Amino acid sequence: MNFNGISQIGIVGGGSAALMLALEAAKKGVHTTLLDPQIDCIGAQVATEHIIATITNESIQKLSLRSDIVVFNTMLPYVLSSKLHAPTYPSRHVMNKLSNKKLVFNLLEEIQIPSVTTYYQDNKQDTYNVIEKLDFPFRFIKQYPDRIESMDILNEEDAADFILEEEKADSFLIQPIVSYERIIACLCIIDENGKITLYDPLEERFEEDKLCRIQIADSVSKTMLQKIARYNKKLLKEIAGTGVFTIKYGVKANKGVEFIEITPEISLSGVLTLEAYDMSVYEQYMHMILNMEVVAPSLIHNVHGTIRPTSMANIANMPYHIYNIGVARLCVTPND
Repeated sequence: MNFNGISQIGIVGGGSAALMLALEAAKKGVHTTLLDPQIDCIGAQVATEHIIATITNESIQKLSLRSDIVVFNTMLPYVLSSKLHAPTYPSRHVMNKLSNKKLVFNLLEEIQIPSVTTYYQDNKQDTYNVIEKLDFPFRFIKQYPDRIESMDILNEEDAADFILEEEKADSFLIQPIVSYERIIACLCIIDENGKITLYDPLEERFEEDKLCRIQIADSVSKTMLQKIARYNKKLLKEIAGTGVFTIKYGVKANKGVEFIEITPEISLSGVLTLEAYDMSVYEQYMHMILNMEVVAPSLIHNVHGTIRPTSMANIANMPYHIYNIGVARLCVTPND
């Protein structure tokens, strides 16, 4: 089937979102080509074809040659510079803006969105001075003209290996690593006309730094949810790109929130929209790609998801909707 000249969609990155997008495309008779280096990645279960290759400028260019549209389902740690032969969601300009960490955090300061503490330095000596005052662990980001490199520095050995090498980076960003018990994930759609559609924020709960439960963020105050919605609209207006984005905030001990990241993908939390809403985020994304209308989603079931190991006994007999997410399974069930 052909929708406005679109019969083949390229997907960069093979996670759970790639799987669901490929399923939605298949429902409409649209073929999908997945680009991901992992042979048995989740998205490959459904995609029409799978290009097994490292995600580079060259491989993305090759994907664009065999696609009518290319969808990015992952961040790129480098500038997207190759000549592309198909439109992309998000655009090259937006992808490069998102990969520039310094630009993003400068933007957050300008529009007054609270974020993780970030120290900007333009030379190594000033960077060392900041590091000497920090406790481990912290995240160290090197911003080059054509790429970024990032590493979590856990001890002095890591510091010596990653920091003390001779570098020609344009700037350095340093962030103390914060562990949040709860993270708020916001799924946002911007269509070709600039219309923003938001799903209710989803709450990700962690145990020992491992995601264990996903639910509608009903433990966050109404005032805070309204504030998060304002933050999202302000940020998306500045990003000014068509596509689907996940914006994440960490919930602090004082119940306030701070921005963590914005990515051009649908986080694992998006699976809940399959059971909770009349229109899932994946179906809406496919509608947008195929020039169909994106509508305000309606919550029809309040559900939660629990991450369980695939080895768990009798998991097949549990009264849940079960989604295979690789090394674990997401079990979605209505709230009591």
